[in-house]
Amino acid sequence: MINKIILLSTVILCLATAASASYISLNTTLRSKAENNNLKVSVGVTNKGDESAFNVQAEFTVNGKNILASKMAELPVGGTYKLEETFKLSLAKPGTYPLTLIMHYTDANQYPFSALTGQTFAYQQEVVSPIFGQLKSTSFSKEGQLKLVLKNSGDAEIKTNTYLVAPRELTVAEKALSLAIAPKAEQSGSFAVKKFSALSGSTYQVFAISEFEDQSLHYTSISPGTIKIVERQEIFGLSYTTLFIILAMLIIIFIGAQFFKWNKS
Repeated sequence: MINKIILLSTVILCLATAASASYISLNTTLRSKAENNNLKVSVGVTNKGDESAFNVQAEFTVNGKNILASKMAELPVGGTYKLEETFKLSLAKPGTYPLTLIMHYTDANQYPFSALTGQTFAYQQEVVSPIFGQLKSTSFSKEGQLKLVLKNSGDAEIKTNTYLVAPRELTVAEKALSLAIAPKAEQSGSFAVKKFSALSGSTYQVFAISEFEDQSLHYTSISPGTIKIVERQEIFGLSYTTLFIILAMLIIIFIGAQFFKWNKS
């Protein structure tokens, strides 16, 4: 009876600990507007979790350059990180261009995390890209492939330069993909992604950014997707699939041996 009470108490304690596990959740708002040769950007980040975030810092990628903003030592629960920046633009053609934001932060143990936001801004002229795509979400434990399908709704062939923007917890093998898409057709490609410091059970936002130009305009299309890191299921270093195959082969060998023995008798 005492052992049962101790076991029950342990289970309740474990459940209570799991239920009270703290977390950080950053709700990010990004706004941008290009005026003349300046890009005005405003960022608002609110901590919706139940644990403070530390070393909170914004990193922008605009005009092909990475720019780090000021760092906030601690973002408490319910607190907001606000930032306004103006970037000089040096762009050859009017059109739409990409703007990405990575929010870097750590937990109380100084473990690093990052969260992505991606959007386009219009420079001198608003244009609609004839290219649109789908980045198929995936899950893996160590490494995997992220498939991208781009469709061309226009009447001429388009050659795009496409690259994947991912948080620093993941590593992307390909720097960029060059895809030629026929009119009213589609083309596919894939990115090889590896786990770097990503945590099992976490889901990460990624963006495939496709850019191209015609004679007078620049176009950008952004395809969002997610990558989930799952716990690798294995026994003695062998995955469940491998173990299942080995077990099936042993069963077949056993049945074959019994059948051979029965015929012999």
